[in-house]
Amino acid sequence: MKEIGPLPFLDKGENILLFSSGLLKENLRSGWKPGRFYLTNKRLLFFQPPRVSFQTLLENIINLTMEKRAVILRSKNVILVSYREPGREKVLQALIAVNNIENWRRRIYERSLLIVNEETIDKIAKELDSDSQEILIYLWQRDHARIEELAELIEAPNHMDVLLKIKERINPTAERIIGSWILAFEESKFDPETGKKILFSWWILGQKEKKEEEKEILLDIFDEGDYLNIIMELPGVKKIEDILFELEPEKMSISTSSANRKYYKEIDLPVEVDSKDFSKSFNNNVLEISLKKVKVGMAKDT
Repeated sequence: MKEIGPLPFLDKGENILLFSSGLLKENLRSGWKPGRFYLTNKRLLFFQPPRVSFQTLLENIINLTMEKRAVILRSKNVILVSYREPGREKVLQALIAVNNIENWRRRIYERSLLIVNEETIDKIAKELDSDSQEILIYLWQRDHARIEELAELIEAPNHMDVLLKIKERINPTAERIIGSWILAFEESKFDPETGKKILFSWWILGQKEKKEEEKEILLDIFDEGDYLNIIMELPGVKKIEDILFELEPEKMSISTSSANRKYYKEIDLPVEVDSKDFSKSFNNNVLEISLKKVKVGMAKDT
C-alpha cells in the first residue's frame, strides 16, 4: 500500500502498513476527532494536519478489544486500544473508528500482541499441505527469507506458486486457528537478532515466546583415521526425516524441520571431507554422522 505525497512524520526505516481516514477519541470523555490513522512497522498514529495528535509505539500496546460505541449519530464497532507510555504507570486508552475495522484490529494485533510458540506453529502446520508446511517451518526457524529462497526450498515452478501457498493456504489457515496471519512481506526491516537491514523478504509475524535457556546440545567430533565421526544429541526430534543435513568440504550444517524442536547449527570441520561420501543414523535422540576424509591427517589450522 503506497501513500501519495511526503510524510515528514515518518522516522528512518519506518514503513506504512495500513492507512485510513477515521475518528479518534483519545480521552474517553472527549468528543470524536476526524483525521487519518497510520499503522507502521513501529507505531500506531493519528494525523490531524499539520501535526500528529496521537501515537503509541506498537511495543507499548497491552490490549485490544472490539466494542460497540456511539459514533456521531449511530452505533458502530470500534477498537479500544490500551497502552502504556514510558515513565507513566497509568494505562492509557483510545478509541478508533475506521472502515474495515476487523482488518485494522487484526493488523494491529499481529504487530503488537501476537505471541508465537512451537505449539502454535505445530497447530497451523498440521492443517497444511507438505510444501506449505516446509515454508512455514523454514521461516519459523530463520525468521525471514526471500521468495526465491522459498521457491528453491519447495522446488516450486515459479514465485507465484509460493505466493499462492502463503496467501491462500498458510495465512488463511493461521487466521482461522489463531485469529491473525502468520506471515508478512516486508520491503525493509531490521533483524532484531543481527541488527542487519533485510530487504524484500517474508517474515514470521508476532513475538517468539520466551523460554528458559535450554541446555547446550552435546556435540563431539572423533577422528577415526580415514573418517570423521560426528555425534550429537537432538532432544525432541522424533525421526531422521526431520533432520536437514547440508555438507560442504569443510563445513556442515544441521537443522530440524519438525515443529517439536527448532535447531540449527553450522559446524566447521577440522579436515576436508568428501561431500558425497557419508552415512548417518539416528537412534534415541542421538545423531551419528560418518564423513570420509579427502586428505587423511591434513587438518586445518585453528
